[in-house]
Amino acid sequence: MTSMKKIPNVLGARRSNTLDQERDQFERTQEASFRKAVNDEEVPVKTKHVRNLIIGTFTDKNTDLFWRNVAVCPPISTDVTGWKFCHCLHVVLRDGHPNVLRDSQRHINRIKDTGQHFRHLEHGYGRLINRYCELLIAKLKFHQHYPRFPGSLSVTPEELEALAENDANNYFELAVEMLEYMECILNLYEAVFSSLDPSRANSMTRSGQCRLAPLIPCIQDSSCLYDCTVRILFQLHKGVSFLAFCCILE
Repeated sequence: MTSMKKIPNVLGARRSNTLDQERDQFERTQEASFRKAVNDEEVPVKTKHVRNLIIGTFTDKNTDLFWRNVAVCPPISTDVTGWKFCHCLHVVLRDGHPNVLRDSQRHINRIKDTGQHFRHLEHGYGRLINRYCELLIAKLKFHQHYPRFPGSLSVTPEELEALAENDANNYFELAVEMLEYMECILNLYEAVFSSLDPSRANSMTRSGQCRLAPLIPCIQDSSCLYDCTVRILFQLHKGVSFLAFCCILE
């Protein structure tokens, strides 16, 4: 009986090689986008680079590659790169894949170290970076406590009611944490505006735009926080009114 020669699986090998090449190209593109977004030029982060990083989180359904690039290209080389890193991370947390928040919670210490690294820098972006890192940590801890909140913080009244289980105590705790979150945003606002030269049209200069650009996601966060806080206050008021009515009946 003649033995048949085994035909090599050429198509399978070719497909595997193609997938590996596509993956390598994807990772190189992601690293290039990170380097271009977090460079040391004092200009605002370009939206197209951050958009590529966001797309990368949806492609992988995680932020492993993003944080790998953070390790390869440390953002603490200059205060400008540190500032732009905070801006990129904030936008990725807001608009990236839902798993981004969970994955990034493992890197809170890295964010804290970045803030501490620039904390004592008296000029440039030192104080601003420290404030921004405090805000990013507050955001991650908020989402750790309330994982059903999306990164954008945008929820409907029905979703908010479900999140708090329509319980006055839960509403109160949620309101307190939101106000603490809002305080971190206001601290960053104060740091940014106090660093600007009031005698110059800062929004028309590149350096001014670099400082002001991260306030856009901050405003988006604060808008949703304010909206939720107002709804919660109405719910708490209804609960207090109901308790007062019950006391009158008694």
